[in-house]
Amino acid sequence: MNLADFSEHFVVRLPHTDAAGVLFYPKIFEIEEELFERWLELGGFSVRAMLDGRLAPTPIVHCEADYRRPVRVGDRMTVRLAAIEIGRSGYSLQWSFLLEGELVMSARVKRVAIDVEAGESVDLPEAFRAWLEETQARTGRLA
Repeated sequence: MNLADFSEHFVVRLPHTDAAGVLFYPKIFEIEEELFERWLELGGFSVRAMLDGRLAPTPIVHCEADYRRPVRVGDRMTVRLAAIEIGRSGYSLQWSFLLEGELVMSARVKRVAIDVEAGESVDLPEAFRAWLEETQARTGRLA
């Protein structure tokens, strides 16, 4: 992932598509998860740290996607983290999917930090909040 603008190139492959060769809707969230993990690593964090208890896990509590036009096998997109909303215990990431500079899809994913044992939300860890704020300063705030 490019640290300057939190973007990455992504080629749509056959396993990402439906029988018509068009990007299958749940695959957008698989792509988002992969990019989310790369973004975490840029900040010095990891999903593994969340799973083994070194960092409060932030499971998805809401996700949505908008498709503006079909994306097909072989299309080469640029995917960019476009904006962030930060709350006390949660945050939302907005991703833009561009094909030849045109916005063809977007995805918004909300995650909330939790205490696994108590099953309740917790404040975002300070170091992680700082990474969110740094990213937000470079990408923008969700409206």
